[in-house]
Amino acid sequence: MNASFRKLFLHAFFLISTIPSFHFNAFAANSDENKKEDVSLQKIKTEKVLKVCSDAGFLPFEMKTQKGDWIGFDVDMMKEFAKTLSVELKMIQISFDGIIPALISAKCDLIAAGMTVTTERKAMVLFSDSTFTSGLSIAIKNNEKNKNEFKDLNSLDKAGIKIAVKTGYTSDIYLSKTLKKAQILKFDQDADLVLAVMQGRANAFVSDTTYVDLMDKGNKNKFIILPTKVVAESFSIAAKKDDLILINKFNSFLKQWKENGGYEKARKYYFVDQVWRSQVAN
Repeated sequence: MNASFRKLFLHAFFLISTIPSFHFNAFAANSDENKKEDVSLQKIKTEKVLKVCSDAGFLPFEMKTQKGDWIGFDVDMMKEFAKTLSVELKMIQISFDGIIPALISAKCDLIAAGMTVTTERKAMVLFSDSTFTSGLSIAIKNNEKNKNEFKDLNSLDKAGIKIAVKTGYTSDIYLSKTLKKAQILKFDQDADLVLAVMQGRANAFVSDTTYVDLMDKGNKNKFIILPTKVVAESFSIAAKKDDLILINKFNSFLKQWKENGGYEKARKYYFVDQVWRSQVAN
């Protein structure tokens, strides 16, 4: 065997001998990743409980009855998801501005809190497919002065004007980026936004359109509703970044829940019929 042929033979042998090792290592890496992603789902099934962080008071997505029981569109959705896993649902109350840290620190398995998908949040959590679509609306007190003076968000952006939002909500993020002169008042509870306007502590409050509409219907003729440029944003369930299998499991459930009519039934009950109102403390 001459030197050049021997060199070519050894080079070919080296390449062939490394291929199985390469595939094995790639397979092992994938297996490790899948195992890592599957930890939360296995933990849920082992403990027989699905822990969901939420912030009660965002009607009609997550609420508590006068007896202290959780109800709402998101709550019903998570109850149905828990059934598909053959586990119990445990709702955990967390203030919205601390809800992502609570998830990351494993106080819960998922977040269901009417959370909109934003670039900033996507960097921290893994989002499901869209569970609901809404926008942002403005509510001001219904009187002649307000009717003549305020037509949209731009007309509210003046020195001396106070606008109430819930801390950490999309309305908080949006107004913080948009307003130049008006003062933003931040509250921890959704109901405080309404009270701030009714009591004259704020000129307006901004929240998701579904919530603003419900407050308008529940306080007939007390508000004027104005639009914003945010007309459609997606709500989603959030999981820890590694929990791809868990979020895919939820996405499969969501698709089936929509196909079998469960989604529409819950939507009609909470957004159209609204028979739950008598159960919730005002």
